[in-house]
Amino acid sequence: MKKNYTLFLVVIATFFGSQNLLKAQCTLPPTPTISASGNCGSSFPLTATLAATGPATLQTGWYTNAFGGNAIGTGSTYATPSLTAATVFYAAQLAATSSASLTMPPHASSFTGNTRGYYFTAPVSFVITGVRVPTDAGTGTSNIAIMKFPVAPPIFSAVTNTFDILYLTQNNTSGTGTIAVNIPVYAGDIIGVLGDRANINSYGNGAVETIGTNTVSLFRMGMQFPLSTTAPQQIWSQASGSISRVELYTSLGCLNSLTAYTVNANPNPTVSIVGGTTAVCAGSTVNLSVSGADTYSWSTSSTSSSIAPTPTANTTYTAIGTLTASGCSGMATQAVTVNPLPTVNAVSNSSIICVGQSATVTASGASTYSYSPSIPLSGVISPSTTTTYTVIGTSSVGCSGMTTLTQSVSLCTGINGTTNNSNLILLYPNPSTGIVNIEFINGLTKTIQVADVTGRIVRETVTSDDNIKIDISTLANGIYYFKIQSNKTTECLKVAKH
Repeated sequence: MKKNYTLFLVVIATFFGSQNLLKAQCTLPPTPTISASGNCGSSFPLTATLAATGPATLQTGWYTNAFGGNAIGTGSTYATPSLTAATVFYAAQLAATSSASLTMPPHASSFTGNTRGYYFTAPVSFVITGVRVPTDAGTGTSNIAIMKFPVAPPIFSAVTNTFDILYLTQNNTSGTGTIAVNIPVYAGDIIGVLGDRANINSYGNGAVETIGTNTVSLFRMGMQFPLSTTAPQQIWSQASGSISRVELYTSLGCLNSLTAYTVNANPNPTVSIVGGTTAVCAGSTVNLSVSGADTYSWSTSSTSSSIAPTPTANTTYTAIGTLTASGCSGMATQAVTVNPLPTVNAVSNSSIICVGQSATVTASGASTYSYSPSIPLSGVISPSTTTTYTVIGTSSVGCSGMTTLTQSVSLCTGINGTTNNSNLILLYPNPSTGIVNIEFINGLTKTIQVADVTGRIVRETVTSDDNIKIDISTLANGIYYFKIQSNKTTECLKVAKH
């Protein structure tokens, strides 16, 4: 008993000594934070991309089972297949220190029929990266199973079905090389391995082998079925006897625990554009604000929650809002109509009037008008001096345009003057657009000259008629002076032509 007790202490000391050596070589990675993106929508099916935090030097594996198994993906991110319901994924990360294979005893004999293997207790944590059945007993298709037991398998003829299958391949046709896997194993795990080629086991004597610098005791294990047609079941062990040889290749290091993450359907945010108007006048600013998410992106390239564009044509603005936690996005649009400004016109029926006369202003191009100085609704004006009116016209949709109108006013001195001989001189119309009539009844010769404001004579006639017509239709609009001489009398009259 003392010898067995001493051996037990040696085994325990070796196990913990290996663990302490490994911990001195690496640092256990912290538990990663896992996040998901793309799993947006109110219902399944959907896909997601998972990401695990941690240094880029870590070897990350993704798994579908809480006990691990063979990885469904590697790397810091993993894109899921289409999911039809909430699904749990797991990640484990290895800070690798070295690579090593589990040594195997040499081939001793062959056994055809039911599949055999071995089990062992992992002395340290590692990831199994490859498996292979040696070709000493045959080169047929390979059958390999790797399991994890809560306790060592019972001694034959007792059997157990309490285990998790970490990896299973049956009738594998990939050839005689190593099959790549990614299976996390933690120190203290009881791992069972079954394997053959075309139902032929390559036997070796059970022995104490090594993984790197760590010793491993391999114990005989098997089942009473061929693995090529039957999944592992009714597993038994024996304290001695040959094992069926299956090679394991590993990466040693510090391995953090499996971290779970549940992929759910994350609803997209309800994004809405508020505080704006659907129609503006040309040249006006429209204020738009978006809400319902955390960050935003506008079709104008703005990333603010509010924008104030000045559209020149009918425009539809788009805002995309994104939730920071899930990365899910929603979209809203706002159509803005740009109404044109009215083209306002204003004219007077008489561009030049005499003091005391009136003219009528007519505005067009809009629905309603306002004037400065004010003009009555009738449009009739009678300014005493030349005046410029500002006319603002507003359309039916509330857009405004502006124009100006200048009403010229003349003193018109001498229009109704009389001569020293009390002969009445009448001149009309004034203002005139063409023919100016002069009535000067004295029966005498009359000389009539028309001069512009510079004094240049532009028309001249000599007549004894008492009714005279002077045509100024071809003259430019403006003020002209009519000089009428008769019987040593001179009269100067001012005429507006428009």
